[in-house]
Amino acid sequence: MTEQTAIATLQHSLGEARAAKRRIHGRLAELELESESLRAQLASFDLIIEQTELALRRALFPAEMAPERFAPPQRHAAEYPPAAPHPPAERYEPRPAPLRAQRFEEEVATHRLSEEADNIRFADFRIPQAATIVLREAGAPLHVSEIYRRMAEGGFEFRGQHQLITLAVSLSRSKRFRKVAPGTFELEPRYATGQVA
Repeated sequence: MTEQTAIATLQHSLGEARAAKRRIHGRLAELELESESLRAQLASFDLIIEQTELALRRALFPAEMAPERFAPPQRHAAEYPPAAPHPPAERYEPRPAPLRAQRFEEEVATHRLSEEADNIRFADFRIPQAATIVLREAGAPLHVSEIYRRMAEGGFEFRGQHQLITLAVSLSRSKRFRKVAPGTFELEPRYATGQVA
C-alpha cells in the first residue's frame, strides 16, 4: 500500500466518522426535543389528575374540603429536570402524592376497623348487595363513609387504594341507590321495601 493510498483511506475513514458523529448528534437533539415534549405532557397529566381527584373529593365531602387548603399546586414542564445528554436514558418517576392526598388516604384508613376472624357477614357479597342491606337496616339515608364503616364491620373486604371513592362511584352507578345529598345515598323505594332483592 503506497503512502497516497494510506492517506486517502485515512481521510475516507475520518469523513465517515465525522458524518456518523453528525447523524448521532442530530438524533440526540431530536430525542432531547421529544423528551422535553413528553415531560410537558406528563406535567399536564399530573395537573389533570390532581384537579380531577380534588373535584371528586369536593363532590363526596363538601363540608370537609376547604378550597384554600386543598388548592392544587401549579406544575410546569420546567419542574421536570432536563434530559441527560448521554445514555443511560432518564426514566420518568411519578412524583410522590401531595401531602393533602396522603391526609385524605389517612382519613379513609381511620374508618377501617380490624376484622375479627368470625366476622364474615358480608364476606361473599358485592358492594351493591352489602350496601343494600346496610341501608335497609338503617332505614334512612347514610353518608358514604358510614356505609363504608358498617360494611367493613360486617367483614366486607374492600380492594384497592381509594376504597371510599370506589364505594361512592359504585353506589352512584347502581340503580338500587339514589343520591340525596353530597356523598349521601338512600335506597330506591322498591329495594328499600324488599320487593327486589
